[in-house]
Amino acid sequence: MITLQDSLSFEKISDFSGHNSAIYSLAYQHLTDFFYSVGGDGWIVKWPLKGVDTNGKLIGETGSKLFSSAMIDKKNLLVTGDIDGNLFWLDVSKNVILGRSAFHKGSIFDICVVNESRLITVSGDGYLCLWDTDSRFPLLSKRISFQGLRCIVYDQFSDRIFVGASDNNIYVLDNSDFKEIFIIRKAHNNSIFSLQLMSNHYLISGGRDAHIRIWNLKDFTENADLPAHWYTVNKILHIPELNIIVTASRDKTIRIWDDNNYALIKTLDVQKGGHFNSVNTLLWIREDRILLSAGDDRIIRKWLLKDVVV
Repeated sequence: MITLQDSLSFEKISDFSGHNSAIYSLAYQHLTDFFYSVGGDGWIVKWPLKGVDTNGKLIGETGSKLFSSAMIDKKNLLVTGDIDGNLFWLDVSKNVILGRSAFHKGSIFDICVVNESRLITVSGDGYLCLWDTDSRFPLLSKRISFQGLRCIVYDQFSDRIFVGASDNNIYVLDNSDFKEIFIIRKAHNNSIFSLQLMSNHYLISGGRDAHIRIWNLKDFTENADLPAHWYTVNKILHIPELNIIVTASRDKTIRIWDDNNYALIKTLDVQKGGHFNSVNTLLWIREDRILLSAGDDRIIRKWLLKDVVV
């Protein structure tokens, strides 16, 4: 019997280096030849996705540590959040920072694009904020927790928002008015650092407790609990076309899981060309079957994931 592990190949293609501090977030404008990184040095860097060139171009410098980013393709707009609660808006077609918006009183840990006109930020101040991407002004804000908000994901099928917090809870909100629909209390034994939807049936969460948990979206019950890593799970991806879940951790590893039975398929560590320090973020570029990873070692690694004929 051919297993999922037998049918997939994981090959490191190249490394990108140049940041002077940890890299915390990656973004990509679909159907282009470039991706973007932000990090603790306050830099916004543009990188070539294809070919042998691995030289980046500094297109923005904010002067403060950047934790999050998101791309709005149709507007050529890259949005990034910093440690002080500032939101920077950058036109990637002109490589110019259009402005800085200040609302949050804590670090902006995650940004979620709802559509080309709206995005949502979550912060260490416990607030969630809805932004108009044309005016670059906040439209609606709500305090979700008295502790920090670490991650957010939007489900377009149900028009619901899921927020992971440092109080160990996952908050389920109505996208229209941010009203609470449900709270998955004590979803993890520590702060929730990452969330990812798996189709419209399941939600995957990753925590500082090093576990990933899968939740049924019909009744918010736990479907599975996996002791996935040794330390914090910083980022989760679901790649349905390959039937895998990918996790990145502070334990310096990337792990690939079968999305059907949650079996571990492969661990990408330093011996296999992986990272020397915490892996903070991942980015999947579907059209090219490329996985990008980055972290505290200031390096972006490019992996090719493909089906193998057995």
